[in-house]
Amino acid sequence: MERVIGFLLLFSAFSQLLYSQNSPSTFSDIRKSYEKKEIDDSSAMPAVRRFIRKAKLESNYYNLIQGYRDGRQFDYLHKMQYADSALSASRMYGNRNDLSKDYLSKGIIYYFYYKNYRQALNEYMMAYQYSKGTDDQYQEHKVLYHLGVVKGHLGNYEEAIEHFQNCIDFYGKKLDPGLHENELYNYKKAYYNSLHQLTVMYRYARNYPKSDSISRLGYQLTLGNRDFTLENSYFLKCIGISQYNRREYQNAEWCLKKALSAIIRRNDFAWTSVIYFYLGKIDADQGRDGQAIVYFEKVDSIFEEHQFVTPEVYPSYHYLIEFYKKRNRLKKQLFYTDRLLKADSLIDRDYPYLSSKLHRDYDRSSLIDAKEKLEKSSNRKIRIGQVLLASGTVILCFFIYRYYQERSIRKQYERLQQKLEEQSTVSPDTTAENSAVLSVRKTSLTPAMTEEIRKKLHRFELEIMFTEKGLTEKAVADKLGTNSHYLSVYINENKGMNFNRYMAELRINYITHLLNTDTKFLNYSIEALAEECGMAARQNFSKLFYEINHIRPADYIKNRKKDLGIM
Repeated sequence: MERVIGFLLLFSAFSQLLYSQNSPSTFSDIRKSYEKKEIDDSSAMPAVRRFIRKAKLESNYYNLIQGYRDGRQFDYLHKMQYADSALSASRMYGNRNDLSKDYLSKGIIYYFYYKNYRQALNEYMMAYQYSKGTDDQYQEHKVLYHLGVVKGHLGNYEEAIEHFQNCIDFYGKKLDPGLHENELYNYKKAYYNSLHQLTVMYRYARNYPKSDSISRLGYQLTLGNRDFTLENSYFLKCIGISQYNRREYQNAEWCLKKALSAIIRRNDFAWTSVIYFYLGKIDADQGRDGQAIVYFEKVDSIFEEHQFVTPEVYPSYHYLIEFYKKRNRLKKQLFYTDRLLKADSLIDRDYPYLSSKLHRDYDRSSLIDAKEKLEKSSNRKIRIGQVLLASGTVILCFFIYRYYQERSIRKQYERLQQKLEEQSTVSPDTTAENSAVLSVRKTSLTPAMTEEIRKKLHRFELEIMFTEKGLTEKAVADKLGTNSHYLSVYINENKGMNFNRYMAELRINYITHLLNTDTKFLNYSIEALAEECGMAARQNFSKLFYEINHIRPADYIKNRKKDLGIM
């Protein structure tokens, strides 16, 4: 037995020695094991986690930031967590350029993986602000590129074209064979991506000759280069769409199908849905309705899975509704009419510039009328038709009511977010001095007393002492070393409100700031939020939150989670 134990100990020691000799020991060695893997390749993550552990143990903050960025690149399921970690580390240990990179990367996640264009644009604008004043022109143009992408999706084509042309001019001048291979690769990739976006914008702006010539140039530049297979597929996709518009159906179908596989591998469901849409249109134009519907239903499947649809593929639902209408499939007509209404709401939210045109082409009110007629005709053949019709009307009214209610809540949420952004340079835990009121009222306080209370009250706000439960006017006065009468006079004359309102605004502004800046509070119950800001009663908290912010706390939390892509 002793021999066996001795052998095991010897074997363990030998294994550790062997592992330590074979295992990468430096940061550079660890990164070499995964840095050339494809994006979202989770097989890189064991080495990435080892890289992060090493950086933490050695307090190497530069490599800690890099490790979080690598996790963001390769961990498909936890991208946002790594993006947040990289951004937090950059705030603590990095510089303006680090912050610009990490805000930009977070925006790319919102754009590419969540298709949340509003939130992506917010992150891009932060990246843009931090990129100004730095010497990193590559990063500056990368930010301009992504701003152009979002502007294009919002319909600002001319502005987007200007962005991409600037990027092409910059990246094109950097394609020097003498550069390091990694740097040259990055400039080429940025150049090709800018070319792709430019050809898309020209197509959206209906400048088809220019769009077609750029897409063919990009295709030739990337043809046969294994490093740019995906980029080549994007250009081939554009060529296929151009050929469809010229009714060259056979060539268009070949190009689109050949481009599809690489784009699906990249998990780019947005462009995948566009390819399915045009493949469906090719079949529909040639009378192959059955095959066309298969592609249009694939577009709908992407919408169902990702809650994402673009104006370009929106007409898929017209084809689906008409197809099933001709075959008297009422249930299917209703199903895709509902889908169309849902898609319309999403587009109205994400594409404000384009939504008015869509409403002109397919008026919302006529669509609801058509839905009611379908419900009536489908119920005419059964005995309980009147009951079903009444039920359908109630449901439809409820649906419309909820839609407008949600839209009203959303508008109020956006107003509050705009207010929070405007106030971002001011501490959320303070209330403004009402100098106008002070100038017209007669005060019983001397200037010296006023200044003393002002300073003490400012400290009271900054140190967040107002979150203590059960604070009365007297208790606060005692904390500040004054009396309740003087405190009351000061608050009334300088804050323009009484003590109770003053405390309420401090607490509600504080908890609103936490909900807006720290995602953990979005999972708190209303009772816990009330307790966090010093209020004892849930009802009183909800009433004051609505009174001050004009939106219920539950509705604010729901919309904030939606913006952040949190389920």
